[in-house]
Amino acid sequence: MDGVRFGVLGPLLVTHGQRDVRVPAGQPRQVLVLLLVHAGQTVSVDHLMSILWDGDPPASARKAVQVHVSQLRRALKDLPGVSLRWSQQGYRLDVPPNSLDLQLFRDTDDPDEALGYWRGPALAELTTNTQLASQLEEERLAAVERRVDKAIKGGRHLDVIGELTGLVTQHPTRERLRGALMVALHRSGRQADALRIYDEGRRLLADELGLDPGQELKDLHAAILQGDIPAVPRELPKKPEPFVGRRAEIDLITGSAETVIAVHGPGGQGKSALATTAAHAMADRFPDGQLYVDLHGATPGRAPLSPAEVIRRFLRALGTPPLAVPTDTSEAAALYRSTLARRKVLVLLDNAVDAAQVSPLLPGEPGSAVLITSRRMLATLSARHVRLDPLPEDDAVRLLGDDCEAAKQVAKACDHLPLALTIAAARLRSRPDWTTKTLARRLADQRHRLDELNFDDLGVRSSFQLSFEGLDQRATRAFTLLCCLNVPTVSEETASALLDQADVDRVLDPLVDAKLVEPCGPERYRVHDLLRLFGAEHPNDEKQDALTRALTYYRETLTAALKKLRPHAYGALTNSATQQDIDEPLQWLTDEAENLLAATRSTMTEPALASHALAIAHMLYPHLFKQDRVADLVELGQIADQAARTIGTSAALQTALLVQSAANRRIGSFETARAQLEEVLEARADDPFGQGRALAGIGTIQRELGELDAALGTLADAVRLIEEHGPAGAQRVPLSALAQVHQVASRYEQALEAAVLSLKYARADQDAAGTAYALASQGQALFKLGRLSEAEVALDECIELCRATGEHNDEWQALLCRAEVLLARGHREEATEDAQRCLEITSARGDRYGEGVARRTLVKAGLETHADRAAELLGTPGLRRDNLLDSVLG
Repeated sequence: MDGVRFGVLGPLLVTHGQRDVRVPAGQPRQVLVLLLVHAGQTVSVDHLMSILWDGDPPASARKAVQVHVSQLRRALKDLPGVSLRWSQQGYRLDVPPNSLDLQLFRDTDDPDEALGYWRGPALAELTTNTQLASQLEEERLAAVERRVDKAIKGGRHLDVIGELTGLVTQHPTRERLRGALMVALHRSGRQADALRIYDEGRRLLADELGLDPGQELKDLHAAILQGDIPAVPRELPKKPEPFVGRRAEIDLITGSAETVIAVHGPGGQGKSALATTAAHAMADRFPDGQLYVDLHGATPGRAPLSPAEVIRRFLRALGTPPLAVPTDTSEAAALYRSTLARRKVLVLLDNAVDAAQVSPLLPGEPGSAVLITSRRMLATLSARHVRLDPLPEDDAVRLLGDDCEAAKQVAKACDHLPLALTIAAARLRSRPDWTTKTLARRLADQRHRLDELNFDDLGVRSSFQLSFEGLDQRATRAFTLLCCLNVPTVSEETASALLDQADVDRVLDPLVDAKLVEPCGPERYRVHDLLRLFGAEHPNDEKQDALTRALTYYRETLTAALKKLRPHAYGALTNSATQQDIDEPLQWLTDEAENLLAATRSTMTEPALASHALAIAHMLYPHLFKQDRVADLVELGQIADQAARTIGTSAALQTALLVQSAANRRIGSFETARAQLEEVLEARADDPFGQGRALAGIGTIQRELGELDAALGTLADAVRLIEEHGPAGAQRVPLSALAQVHQVASRYEQALEAAVLSLKYARADQDAAGTAYALASQGQALFKLGRLSEAEVALDECIELCRATGEHNDEWQALLCRAEVLLARGHREEATEDAQRCLEITSARGDRYGEGVARRTLVKAGLETHADRAAELLGTPGLRRDNLLDSVLG
């Protein structure tokens, strides 16, 4: 930055561009500090004299102040936007907007940003009056309190315990800091320590000040004693209404000291309703939240959920960033147990199929508890087992809501099973022209009783059928077709393609009214799993054609979005949807990624649809790679493999290998990734351009493995083949990779040459992503060559492009490189801003390496508080490092 900068939050700082502005030592510096503290305001001479001479100015003081101001005018005269003026009221210093750290500190609402402006004790030059410095220190501590509150609310309570402990020691009477430490300790499972911190504060206030703690701290103390501090997640389903009886079972569950409680019984006994009711009654004992999942062990037509899928879901719910969720099942299970060990969480596992499904989901230590429902007794599970029997007659009649002889007959016909009784009651409510006697008479015929009740799992169908029967033909068709598209949510555009209708919102309105379809956002809908299964069972000759239309829409719109985001890779693709303008392609990808993944998952084994699944997987994997959705990327590789096997052609298998190679590269399985690309290389012996693209990938992997000489040769071959046989400018991709290899090998001139050439081709094709990659390489090489101003310019543009294209992984690396450039240029504050932003991105993604190098750069910028955490992160055993970024950072 070339502007003027003033700093009083630490030693006095005055800079203009790349140079420090010399201010005379002694009292002139003190006068400048006082004027900066009151920038834009008039400061009287008497006030200046009082502070400079600690309330006892000599006779010559006024003349001395005039001399000091004259010296300051000479020092500041060439600074743009700075003026020092005199009036009868005193002196006034005006500075450019956003140039004074104190103003920036006070103007921001972000406590992390605010504290980044502090470089040490404020007003260090003022040795005669400490009142102003004390006032600013009070403001700093208030920002510290806001920052730790933000961290705790964001689930990062473990990260701030050490800092809070030190702050409470330094400021023992600040109750907000003490309260924050109590909350952080409590949420980390250290209730006794939290109470001890309160007792220490209470005694200190009484002994030194004769005071009691404030009401807020007292309330917090009481909340900790009662385990009543609110925390997320809170995933329990709504309490079932109506719910009657089961008092003995609820008391048994809620009063048990066991960590694991397993409820079992035949279908229709109301296990889920009982467990949900009991879980709500127990929720207050688990302040760190409640988790819930339907394991689908008793859902017709639906495969039970795998433990790995549930663990990943739970880890995300518990605050684990997506990048930090391991793809290996055993590692994910270990992280899940470690996370639960620090918390008190209630886990409700509904509809388990067997003990093997739930065993990996159990906590390893006391504190959290698990409530399980299943049809069979999970005898091999170490748990308190609760068997559920049919309801007593009195409770069964109460559930029907009509205490009469006919109600007893209905209850007997239902064998006192809660599900059947609930369905019977629903039938009565849906038919106001019926009486209880009417239903009792219909149930008396044993040949049709199951038809009337749709007993056991069929009972679920019956309850849905009540709504389904009210639909007209158009709505019925829409519902059954929506149910055959197995995706989490459906946009109106997708539904329009699926149904082949333009006025799709009018078609869906009756389904929303009937509670068969649920709105879940602007112009977006959801069909719950059981409803989808119910609808999919109904015959519809259009299903195959409808799925083809929906997948074609996904495929073509994905192509259109990618053509806009990455024309270098997708510009040659043509189809009808690419004629449309995708206003926000990145947003569309973000909104639809889960649906695209689900669509490929559900069609990968269908011969008529597998080609769509493979094409979508091939186009989707770069987005998942760049967004660090590692677990989804690994699954996408598996989906591509299965789709390719369904298709059965060599070309399909090669496409799947490309997806799998990207997934393996992202998780660090470089040898496997290379072997897969080498297989593609061999299969494309008659396709020089295809060979060049495979070689580009192999060369990148060789660089990541440290095989630099081999990588140079491989990428040189890739450049040659793509230049000779590919479309014009396509060689920019291997050229960019070549620049990276030269960079790691400390061949900075060669790295710059390759980057400049790649940039030329990328700009010519208006390829934003390719331009950003080339600019990053160019900036890194220029930095190492000592051409700092040019490096900063290149990285500035690179960062802007990364933000425009949503490439946050590339953004944080470019930010960190720019921070190093700024440090080398002496711009410590700007470097700190970049490194702080980098830290925000990497912390949110759970990237231990990224967070570690960001903190290390902050240490270089003078923020020593990050040193220990940086060393801890970068010392993680088995940490995957980036040799390209390491070569830049040193």
